[in-house]
Amino acid sequence: MENLPKYPTRSKSNQHSIIEVLEFCKVQSLPARVVGRWVWLKFDNKPDAEIRQALKDFGFRWSRRRGQWSHSCGHSSRPARSYRPWDKYQTISLDEAYVNAGLGVA
Repeated sequence: MENLPKYPTRSKSNQHSIIEVLEFCKVQSLPARVVGRWVWLKFDNKPDAEIRQALKDFGFRWSRRRGQWSHSCGHSSRPARSYRPWDKYQTISLDEAYVNAGLGVA
């Protein structure tokens, strides 16, 4: 990921929408999955420092327990220590989410 574009960071009171998060993931070719109203990223190997910083700047958080990056897309939830959201909600790929959100062909 050379020359990652700079995306504005947002405060907790002004989160990115799921559309903005999907656009970011699509542009960056990230392995995104939509689970419920959250976006999750799982990499086969640890991404380099530049990618990790871009994820942090855009509002993704690392979940050490789950081994994945997550973005709440402005939706809070209860602490999920005892349940796995992908067991409760449908999981769809970035391409499916992109089309379902009306953003055109993936």
